[in-house]
Parts: sequence; structure tokens; C-alpha cells
Amino acid sequence: MVEVLAAPAIAAKIELSTDQKHHIATAIDQLLAAKANRWPAEEIALNALKATLPERLPTQTQLLANYPNPFNPETWIPFELADDAAVTVTIYDVQGKRIRQLQLGQVAAGRHVAADQAAYWNGKTETGEAVASGTYFYQLLAGDYTETRKMVILK
Repeated sequence: MVEVLAAPAIAAKIELSTDQKHHIATAIDQLLAAKANRWPAEEIALNALKATLPERLPTQTQLLANYPNPFNPETWIPFELADDAAVTVTIYDVQGKRIRQLQLGQVAAGRHVAADQAAYWNGKTETGEAVASGTYFYQLLAGDYTETRKMVILK
């Protein structure tokens, strides 16, 4: 008898590179495309691949809306990466003056939306001073990708 519950437990311990995740996603797509002609062994392989890669990588890099917004005094800035990239988030005031730069370093491809993965800003400047209420802009730089969004701090 095959132990079906063992596969997800083992898969949870596997650490894959972004390139390996892309290859697994391609294999899943190929097996899904052959649905009518899939052999039982291919069905088992498909289920194993799905267990190994339960969440697909984003197909494009994008900056998402910060939360909460408006905020006081802290906010999280979620983003998605299609590929590994060096990530920087820069905060600007309405005059375009840089307020704070968050160097996140090299970040793996994936969805960085949870509080423990998104960029975090505590509402302070580079020198540790709390910023005033108002509108600010945050910009994501990840490889060749750049996007800017607006946020509001209310005290």
C-alpha cells in the first residue's frame, strides 16, 4: 500500500531554486495538457510535482498596494517577483525628496505579500524621525522593473 500522506510532508522539506520551480511548473503544464492520454504513472508524477510546487511563481513582477492604507505608524509593502532580483523600496514625499530607502537584498521569485515577507516601513526617515501626516510614494526597484504607488499616513 502506498503512503499518500508522506509526499506532502517530504515535499515541504525540499528547498528549490527559482530555476527548478520554473522547470517543475513547465512539467506540470505539459502533464496537464496531455490529460486525455495520461498514463497512471504520469498521474502519480503530476500529483507529486503539484505537492512539490503547491504555489506557482508569478508570471510578472509587480508592486502591490501597501496595507493598511492609510496607516499609522507602520505599513507593509507587498510585491511579486517573476524572477530572483535585488530589491529596493524607496519612500518619497510629495516633493520627490527621498525619505527612506529599504534595501531588501537579493530576493527569491515568488509572492511576498505576508507581513513577514513584504517590505516593512515604520513611518520614519533615514535618521529615525517620524514623518508627518500626508501623502507619500513608494517605489519598487527589482532588476529592470520599477513601479511607484501612493500611500497616506494619518496621525
